[in-house]
Amino acid sequence: MDDGDKSREQLLKELSTLKVRLAEADVLEAELRSSREKLAAMEQIVDSMHVGVTLSDIAGRILYTNPAEAAMHGYAVDELIGREVRVFAPDGIWNPLTRQQVRKLKRLTREGINVRKDGTTIRVLLTSDVVRDQRGEPVAIITTSEEITARKQAEDVMAAMFKLAERTAMSSDARRLLEDVHTIVGGLVYARNFFVARYDPIADTVSYPYYVDEFSAAPGPAPLRRGLVEQVLRSGEALFATQETLEQIMRGGGIDGMETPFVNWLGVPIMRGPRAVGLLGIKSYTDDVQFGELEKRLLNFAACQVAGALERTKAWDE
Repeated sequence: MDDGDKSREQLLKELSTLKVRLAEADVLEAELRSSREKLAAMEQIVDSMHVGVTLSDIAGRILYTNPAEAAMHGYAVDELIGREVRVFAPDGIWNPLTRQQVRKLKRLTREGINVRKDGTTIRVLLTSDVVRDQRGEPVAIITTSEEITARKQAEDVMAAMFKLAERTAMSSDARRLLEDVHTIVGGLVYARNFFVARYDPIADTVSYPYYVDEFSAAPGPAPLRRGLVEQVLRSGEALFATQETLEQIMRGGGIDGMETPFVNWLGVPIMRGPRAVGLLGIKSYTDDVQFGELEKRLLNFAACQVAGALERTKAWDE
């Protein structure tokens, strides 16, 4: 029926219906525009957060991630969108939840280990919540992550120091004491090659009452010479060394000759009053093992505890 054939009542009714629909459409458009503005504002807020935030669908595909999350893991945001959250899992080991499991899921907080783009790992505190639709069905999972590597490392160091203090205070056997020190230190840092040197000032010799090494046996007692161990004993100060720094010391006449090949070396003195009576040392044979301030701090503390135990037991006075 053409509009010209319609009655006035029909035309008015249709006009009213169209106006209502247009008004509803205007409202919907306004609501949509408002929702988009709110979404943009929320994204801006989340983008500025220092805590990592990732939104993934039920299958585990990343729908959104903020710059903090991306930076924490060594990525740009665009590199993560569309990828599975297994990208954060060590060795890619990740078991996605079934929809049934997600339905039952409530807020879940746990500590974990995530992997960065370069393969290094970080310790994180993760909190996951389920996003549900109007019917209560799960549609996504939002997870916040906070790196806690430094805090956990500090806790581990404090625990190791407490163990060292406890063991050295109780020990009466020098060999068992050094074994315990090696075990505790090795639980926190790389100490596969760990040695203890002892200096005898009367005989002017260096011996090794404890020596664990992947490739060499313990050296026998030998006269004091000019080497890395002797340099620590003479200076009473910790020493980091690599083959490069070792060669520099050699060129400067600081040592007599090349030590057993290694990649990284760290020695700290065991002090009795103003003089060094021994040394704790670690070394590595591969480039992927580096020593830094953490290792130095832990070995220094261990050396102080060993010195106290030796003074108490007079084990090296025999």
